[in-house]
Parts: sequence; structure tokens; C-alpha cells
Amino acid sequence: MLMLGLGLVGAGRPTLSWDEASTADIARRSPEQIWDLLHHVDAVFGPYYFLVHAWTRLAGASETDLRLPSIVAMAAAVGLAGELGRRLFTPLIGLLSGLLLCIVPNSSRYAAEARPYAFTCLLSVLALLLLLRALERPRRWRWIGYGVAVVLLGASHLIALATLAAHAAVVAAHRRQGRSPRAWVVTLGVSVVVLLPVAWLGTRQRGEQLAWVDPLAPDTFLQAPGEIVGAANTAWLLIGLAVLARWRPVERVRQVAVFALAPPLAVAVASLVWVPLWVARYLLVVLAPAAILAAVAVVGTAGQALRHGRRGAILRVVGIVALLAVTAYPAHGRVRATTAKKGPDYRGIAAFVVRHQDPGDVIVYEAESRAMRAGMEYYLRRYPSRPPDVLESRPAAEVGRLRAEEYPDAAAHVASASRVWLVVG
Repeated sequence: MLMLGLGLVGAGRPTLSWDEASTADIARRSPEQIWDLLHHVDAVFGPYYFLVHAWTRLAGASETDLRLPSIVAMAAAVGLAGELGRRLFTPLIGLLSGLLLCIVPNSSRYAAEARPYAFTCLLSVLALLLLLRALERPRRWRWIGYGVAVVLLGASHLIALATLAAHAAVVAAHRRQGRSPRAWVVTLGVSVVVLLPVAWLGTRQRGEQLAWVDPLAPDTFLQAPGEIVGAANTAWLLIGLAVLARWRPVERVRQVAVFALAPPLAVAVASLVWVPLWVARYLLVVLAPAAILAAVAVVGTAGQALRHGRRGAILRVVGIVALLAVTAYPAHGRVRATTAKKGPDYRGIAAFVVRHQDPGDVIVYEAESRAMRAGMEYYLRRYPSRPPDVLESRPAAEVGRLRAEEYPDAAAHVASASRVWLVVG
């Protein structure tokens, strides 16, 4: 409930990001138009687009409406992370894991984001929970549940399947204990087959989908903790605590450490040998295991004294949590600012244009700016009177792309305008 409340605080304040502008545009399209789009670009986000399309038909398409599914998903992810901590360790560690995730600024940042990353966080934790349950007490229906979770995880974001490296390590550890990995191999094989169409389309579209991702650089890994957590000081404190995590049996700490380390290692290797994939928001799946490790460290340092309710131990735990909260507090303000998202202030630009427009004005956009037109149209639709977009010959929805088609003879279409608003960004 705490994460749900934090996600809702200021959820509608930030202007849509350039990615969210695409989400808002695609949500207005018909299912047939969305399906057509996925054959050209963004196939890996297809399930999310259909979900948001259905949701906005019911709830509306304000900034908060667009972001509400992600807010609920992130709240559920925090709850499941708490359950994972409880299952592996103790109820207190589970509770503290959830609290630490609420403190992490990017939990709020990507809760209030009309993109699939919160769903990826939710499904990654769910898949881990279901895997552990299936390994502990193998039943066919448990493996089916795990397989469905893996399919949904891949459908939310293909790169999130890097978490399967952690799953493989956990299964290998159980094999050393004499348990056969056959059920896991079969379940994973079926899940991969189901995801092959999405993976095939995603691979075909990687040129347009991933062309903007920079290759790995030496400073990438130093910047990564702060970019993933949302505040560098908070990130390094969490890492420091995670390194101190101690528990008996030690195997449980090792499992969670693998959950935290395997996905970034897998993405780094893929980025080096295939194409650049390293983007901080693609690795939000490590937040839950990192929070659990930090919670283990916090509770473990207090030890037996905490279990007996001694004041000093309780104050130590409260102090550590308070320190993390203090370091994260400024970032929580930043992620809720009007211009917190990546991209221009579409809302402010649209309001300025409408406020200063004159009869006969027209508006035009950069030829290669797919997000600028989508973002501006989202906000301009709120005004009954607005300058017409005279260069658009076919909307992006009709073209089956993210960019609209424009008339080639731009000069002829603006010649009669009294004034031209050129929007760039």
C-alpha cells in the first residue's frame, strides 16, 4: 500500500516523456492499427500496447490514467519482493525489503511511467517466486505457473529474460543437491518456443529499436548503480549493505546475490558480443534482490538483540533506514518535477502556442521527430482552437509507423499561412 500511495503522489505532474508520448499515441489506435505497427517496430512492446489501449478505453487517457497500470504493477512488485524476502529469510526481512524498495527513487520514477518497466519488475519477482516454489515442491501445476510467468516476463520486455541466467544458476545449485533439472528445462523450452515470434520480430527490428543505445564504456559500470536506483548515494549505500549480508544457511544469500548480479552480467556480455543493450531502465529487475540483500544486512547486524526487541538494535535498524531515506529524498522530488521525464516539455510548449496563436497560424515539426508530433498532439487536443498541422499527409496510425507521412512540397503548404510555428526538439 505504501508503494501504491507513493506512486500516486504527483503521478500526473510530470509532462509525458518522449517514450510515453508514443504510448499515448498508440493507445488511441485501433487494435488493427496497433497490430500493423508491430510488424514494423516495437513488437517487443506489443502486449503492453494492447493492455494500455484497453485500459484507456475504460479509464481515459490523462497522464495519471496512462500511468496508473504501471503504478499498480510496481506496488504489486514491491509486495511480491517482500514475500520473496519473507519466504527466503524472515517476515521482518520481507517487510524491510519492501520498505527499502519504496525508498528507492526509481521505484516511484518508473511506477509513474506509461511504459512496461513496472510490469517487468513485477513479473521478474513473480517468476523467481514461482521457480523457488516449483523447486521446493515440484508439481505440474507449479511448473505451468512458472512457465506462464516467464512468457509474460518476455512479453513485457525481452531483455528482462536476462534474469533466466539467475534461474539457471539456482537450478544448477539444486542439481548439486541431487535434484533433476529436467522439469525446468522442459518448462523453459516451451516458454521460449511461445516467445519465438516476438523474439524474431524484435531481432528484425533491432536496427530501429536499439540504434540509439551506446556501446559499453569504462565508466558505464560506475554510473550504473546510480542510474538504476535513481540516486547515486542511495545506490552505493544499498550496495555497501548488500556486500555485508550474512545469513545461515549461506545458500539463501547466494541465491539472492545471483538474482542481483546475473541479469546485468548477461546484458553486459550480450552488449559486447552482439549489439549494445545496456540501458539502466532495462535492469530495474535487480532492485528487488538488491533490496532483499540490504534488508538481510540490516537485520543481520542487529542479530539476536533485534529478535529480543532490544532498544539499541531497533534504533540501529531505524537509523540505517532513515539514512537511506534521507539520501533518496531529493531524488523523489526530482522524479515528480514537471520536466522529470526525458524529452521536451510538451505541455508547456502546447500551452504557449495556444496562448499566443493568431488566426491563420499553422504548426510544423522536424521531419525526423516522431515523438515531438505525438507529444504535442496529445496536449494540443485539449484545446478547442489550435494551429493546424498542415504538413501531415497521413497520420502515423494509418501508416503503421511511429512517424506520420508528410507532404514533400512543404513550402507550398505553408505559403498561405500568416505565421508558422516550427516545433523542434
